[in-house]
Amino acid sequence: MRLLGLIVALLIAMTSPAETLRQVLKTNGIPDSTFSKADLDGNVNTAAVANADRVFVAYLRADDNNLLTGNPQVIQFERRSGIILRSEVKPEDADRCCGSPEGVEFIGDLVILSFHINPSAETMLVLGKDLKLVTTLYGFDEHQVGPAQIVFIENMIHFAPQHPERLRLADLHSGRTEELYPIKGDALRAQFVKTHKQHMPSEQDCQQNNDPCDPSIFDETIEFLSTDRVGEFRIRVTREATHQQVNKNDIVEIPFEQADYSFQRTKNRWYYCSHELTIGRLVKGIEHTVPRTAIESCSPNLPVLADTDADQPSPFATLEKKEK
Repeated sequence: MRLLGLIVALLIAMTSPAETLRQVLKTNGIPDSTFSKADLDGNVNTAAVANADRVFVAYLRADDNNLLTGNPQVIQFERRSGIILRSEVKPEDADRCCGSPEGVEFIGDLVILSFHINPSAETMLVLGKDLKLVTTLYGFDEHQVGPAQIVFIENMIHFAPQHPERLRLADLHSGRTEELYPIKGDALRAQFVKTHKQHMPSEQDCQQNNDPCDPSIFDETIEFLSTDRVGEFRIRVTREATHQQVNKNDIVEIPFEQADYSFQRTKNRWYYCSHELTIGRLVKGIEHTVPRTAIESCSPNLPVLADTDADQPSPFATLEKKEK
């Protein structure tokens, strides 16, 4: 499950020693002659990315107790010209930003800065060439699918019995987004819901442990599969109908399934096709592996219509907004 990995990453980040800005600049090959001694000696929490043309660093200042303070600071170093640009980014929603920097990614001329909210949620600030805020998104694990277009996993409710992941498309210039997954009428997912319903804990156990035990809600993890074609992407979805709060440490049989989905944009509309990797089956416990299989080719021919009522809608999705 992705959640466990996120928690481990968070613990590592919390225990990492602070760096000074001087150390960060040296590590990333950025000259420090234009920075003040106070800035260079200050402790920071950073994320960085680099390519052949530029180096980009995002950071938050840390006080003497290693607590993060202030708004995100960004530095861009243009390798050929030697120009260094600096800016402070003011978030649109200070209540949702900003925890520790999680990552930086170039999307064409744009830059996406990701910041921690909790182990199930991040804030993504999208900056333009002038380092000004373009739009804000709430999710993580972004992947480019076209010019200034990404798909990403929406934020989830952290303290919830299940964590179903949802997939959203965003146009970074306009700020417009639309949900792509889960898909209404998805035959594989519908069959899994049916299997889950047949292997549900007792109603009494569910109530006592505050688990909704809804057959349509289960752990669902999305993994992006490599593809280099513009307007296409592929994902692997793992479904596990676990009820850990109900079953505690008991080893019980749970419904399990993996499936691959291919998405393709044709004439401004998305289509998909799917392939089941595991015939819906029961497994004991959540520690199991499925042999890696080659991605089977299929031609996306089914129109994508997101099922906005399925699972647990993201508590952050409606907060997306664009700077006027």
